[in-house]
Amino acid sequence: MTNLQKSAIVIAIDTEKERLGSYGQVATKAEVSTATISQMRNQNWELIKDEMWLKVGKALGYNDTEWQIAETINYKKVTKICNDAKAYNLFMIITDKAGIGKSAPLKSYAQGNVDTGVFYIRCREWAKREFLTELCTMLGIDTGKSYMHVDKLGMRVVEFFRKRTGIKPLLIVDEADKLKDSALRWFIHLYNETEDEMSLIIAGTPHLEHRITKGVKLKKLGFDELESRFGRAYINLMGATLDCTKKICSANGITDLQTQQRIFNELKPVYKEVPVSANQVQNVKVIDDLRRLKRTVIREKIKIQN
Repeated sequence: MTNLQKSAIVIAIDTEKERLGSYGQVATKAEVSTATISQMRNQNWELIKDEMWLKVGKALGYNDTEWQIAETINYKKVTKICNDAKAYNLFMIITDKAGIGKSAPLKSYAQGNVDTGVFYIRCREWAKREFLTELCTMLGIDTGKSYMHVDKLGMRVVEFFRKRTGIKPLLIVDEADKLKDSALRWFIHLYNETEDEMSLIIAGTPHLEHRITKGVKLKKLGFDELESRFGRAYINLMGATLDCTKKICSANGITDLQTQQRIFNELKPVYKEVPVSANQVQNVKVIDDLRRLKRTVIREKIKIQN
């Protein structure tokens, strides 16, 4: 790694310290020793391997990728959702198909608002204890080396956010559809303990909406309460219109208009109904898999460079 990259990670360490409260909590989040964090901050870099720098950087959200995010319709909508949730202490759900463009703007929002109490976690197939353990690590909460009851883990998280009510903290839980039922039900407890003190956005594929609504119909434990806490509303996204595609291409070095149009057509856009007023919808062509769009743009960049 270059010294410039290392300096950027040190800035991320200092920023995270202000957010979490101490360098010890930063070390807990990055799963390294406080000595390592101290050496990085004091520029004692000779014995620190690149793998350690990458580990700390990744834990703190440092991203050295060349891919640039454009202000598309999805990006603006997700930003508004996050702003509204944070301003009014709302619990909200975003559900839409994989690749539609949920994660990138959510993560970008979190990275751009690290100093205003926004926290982001991407889930795996976790049950309640696994989720709360990972959440504690992400928040820099030291849970000790001895066994801790799962309810105490949850209360550590609640206490973390209660201490920050003055800045209206927002927790973003991405890929929440991967969580087990026990972990999803924990959001009921979070709401009950922090109502009007913090906000929460969970995002996932349509499977998340299906699980919750089906759970409500089948009267599964906690699911009616869960849906109630989120206002029984599921927010969908749009995908990339031709104009959005042009913005993404331009932000990433593809400025030729004909190439931009060709990329849009190659990805076989589909029609999607978009509300234009209270009683009217409009059919708009969109690309609904932005991962394919990203790969296509990168392919075009490689062709230009060669």
